[in-house]
Amino acid sequence: MRQISALFRKELIESWRNFKSMAFLIVFIIIGVLSPFTALIMPDILSMVMEDSGIKADIPESTALDSYTQFFSNMNQMGLAIFVIIFGSILTHEFSRNTLVNLVTKGLKRTNVIVVKSLFLVFLWTLGYVISALVTYVYTLYYWDESANHLVLSFAMTWMYGLFVISLIMLASTFFTTSFIAVLSSVLALVIVMLMASIHPDIAEYLPQYLIGSNIGLLAGEIESGDVLWSSVITGAATLVFFMLAILRFKKVPMN
Repeated sequence: MRQISALFRKELIESWRNFKSMAFLIVFIIIGVLSPFTALIMPDILSMVMEDSGIKADIPESTALDSYTQFFSNMNQMGLAIFVIIFGSILTHEFSRNTLVNLVTKGLKRTNVIVVKSLFLVFLWTLGYVISALVTYVYTLYYWDESANHLVLSFAMTWMYGLFVISLIMLASTFFTTSFIAVLSSVLALVIVMLMASIHPDIAEYLPQYLIGSNIGLLAGEIESGDVLWSSVITGAATLVFFMLAILRFKKVPMN
């Protein structure tokens, strides 16, 4: 535990000093603010565009569902991408700087390296995501004061998918220890494969990708909470397996 706590403090201090944590939190707060604001002004923007084009049509007023739609659209695409870009090199940069060699030779357990870096990413992802979601929720409640179906579950689905992405980052990093581009490409390739596989209706609801594709359907009442049960179970199981594989693979990575 002493090694884990010391390494975790190191990650916190280093991430704060290089402004990665600050940049990440600022971006996620911006996402939380812009999502309801964009939903609020969108009808006015559409009205002006249609008026300039000579088109007459009734633009419906925005609702709380529009605000959450903007949030999940921004978070599931831009938010996750920014997170991976900022923190995807959490392990590869240690190899590029040769900082792990001395620590491991002095008794640092390799398992603790993966555990700490994984916990650190989970901590940051959870912190940033919760703050962003709370900001969106408060602004949405202020502007519309409307309820939504399964709101907590909808938020939790994207959070769980983020944990899955973190496990992919850690596993890929143990194979491509000195190349962040290779890690990024590996994560992207698997996401694309899942997107292609999700086209098939018989397996779509069992894939992790189904979680971030069902937020709005759940809020709108188009699907029920039970419909995301299997994708949640499979995503959770795959996340744990990938973390375990990352630990096992890292024990075999040469340190030179």
